[in-house]
Amino acid sequence: MLLSLPQLRDAEEARFTCLTEREFANRRREEGALVITHRGRSWEQTGAPGYFQPVHLLARLTAHEATSPSALCWGFRAALTPEAADAATGTLPVVRLRDLEGYDASHLSSNRRSKLRKCQRAVRIVQLTGPALLLEQGYGVVRDALTRTRHKRPPTQEAYFRDVRKYFINDHWCVLAGLIDGKLGGYLDGYVVDGVAYGSSAYYATWALPTNISTGLSFEFAQVCRRLQGVRTLVGGLHAPEASQLGQFKDDLGFIVEPVPMHWGMNPLARALIRWRRPHAYDRLTGRTQAPAPATAT
Repeated sequence: MLLSLPQLRDAEEARFTCLTEREFANRRREEGALVITHRGRSWEQTGAPGYFQPVHLLARLTAHEATSPSALCWGFRAALTPEAADAATGTLPVVRLRDLEGYDASHLSSNRRSKLRKCQRAVRIVQLTGPALLLEQGYGVVRDALTRTRHKRPPTQEAYFRDVRKYFINDHWCVLAGLIDGKLGGYLDGYVVDGVAYGSSAYYATWALPTNISTGLSFEFAQVCRRLQGVRTLVGGLHAPEASQLGQFKDDLGFIVEPVPMHWGMNPLARALIRWRRPHAYDRLTGRTQAPAPATAT
């Protein structure tokens, strides 16, 4: 049963604030992230403590800027300006929408268009403007989704509630939710920095998957970003060859893999350990991940 909440807004009316790199860095500090400044650029600790990357992942740094941001840093990576490409030690395998400005259902594969229509019949997509729905139903969705995908360890309920409230400290997060017969079936979040939209996290309950809620929410987030003035790119994460189903899903939605020159550094002991224990993660951190070969005409 749908809550009688004032904290829902139809997706067609969704709006949120687009930030500059500096503004986003300040917001991340307010949310509790470890953000430092190095040579005029903002870096955030992400993943394991001691690993840093720019808060705006696709910010193009000069060779002078793309250096270790802290003496205590065991690893870092940063995208480079075209002029600094000669200094690249790898590439960032960015998954981005091919054409955000003209993006509509015609950009989907025929199978994905059919799934989108099915979702639109069964799922109401809304923007959340407050935490109430997630505080009531969100933890069960997240725990179910992470248990199924094993993408990462499910958070404790206390940690989840703390993170949910961060969405609504300020107005730069966009949280879209899918409601099925009044019940939360899944949600995703994202933000915009300097004209680049980032799809951050997405969680779908197992029982909701037959409605193709993932297709509907992903498509609608792109439409929200498309309507925002000055947004030119939508990033859907980094290419993960080991996750073939996810790769096919994004390909069906019209995403492509674009290798962006980057500079990275890593402590030799950490490098050896990660390469041994988590080779796929090592490939992404060091830019060894290969983009899929372009399709050939038949």
